[in-house]
Amino acid sequence: MEQQLSAREHYDRGLVLKQVQIYDLALDAFREAAIDPHYAGKAHAQMGLCFRSTGRYQEAVTAFDQALESPTLSSAERVNILYLLGQTLESLGRYTGALEAYEWIRTQDPDFRDVADRIKHLTSGGRVPLTKLEPADQSFVGELIRLGHMVKPHIEFLLGEARKSLGRYAENLETDRWFRKKRPTFREVSCSMAHPEVTLMQRGSSASTSHTVPIRREKPNKRQHARVAVRLRSQFTSKARIVAGEGELRDLSVGGCRVTSPVEVPIGAELECCIFPQDEVHPFTIEGATVRWSRPQEFGLAFTNIRPGVQRQIAQLCRKRIPIES
Repeated sequence: MEQQLSAREHYDRGLVLKQVQIYDLALDAFREAAIDPHYAGKAHAQMGLCFRSTGRYQEAVTAFDQALESPTLSSAERVNILYLLGQTLESLGRYTGALEAYEWIRTQDPDFRDVADRIKHLTSGGRVPLTKLEPADQSFVGELIRLGHMVKPHIEFLLGEARKSLGRYAENLETDRWFRKKRPTFREVSCSMAHPEVTLMQRGSSASTSHTVPIRREKPNKRQHARVAVRLRSQFTSKARIVAGEGELRDLSVGGCRVTSPVEVPIGAELECCIFPQDEVHPFTIEGATVRWSRPQEFGLAFTNIRPGVQRQIAQLCRKRIPIES
């Protein structure tokens, strides 16, 4: 039975996934952490940051509002979240709400970052330029959680467990490859049954035959779906949470894709894959993709669990590209 993670472990896992920009899984982890009232404020704030990073500003506003409802936040944490809320409202063009957030911050900390400049900028209708723009995420993370020495041991533990699991995968793969070399393939067996004299000749047998059966070369099987050449950013993670990373999607069809990545993935692994189209804000999320083959720096995926809406989006994307000749 899988051991249940604590709110702290869900929160720390979310931070790791957010750091490597696997935002969908990070959001899932923060949602689990937010069930605990002690982590609700911080978890909702981190969810807001994930939504901002993917351009989902309205959802980010909702998450920041939920964070501010938590009674466990300190005054400094509330100020930081209000600043993030004000920035996000500005991105949505909701300047009145942003101004209210900045005004509240000024009553608590008049010298907080660039709040005074932002208030002047908004009250002047944009006529007064901003003299500086501070990135909120880095300062917020440092001010809100100050993880440093607290999170580092847990992250090292997670990475250590991942290395052990990858080591076991590697051992299993080597064993599987050895057996595959020793064992005849299905094609070899079927060929020997249909044309035994051909098999004997190929193996250098001295058995005599009245005639020679020429070796017929089979034509390669045609792909079920046409592939198109693309260069799109992608993110992937395994169902067991032991393999995760980014790559560049090169070949794409409605049934699968080829990904180049420095991350090694084992054959047969079940992945969740996100594809970021160049002209779209939100990624396409393929919930189930099986690794069919794997080579250094690249691997192939077959889509085994994909929602109809996502499949239509990928088909539409493929129609815009030139198919690759098989």
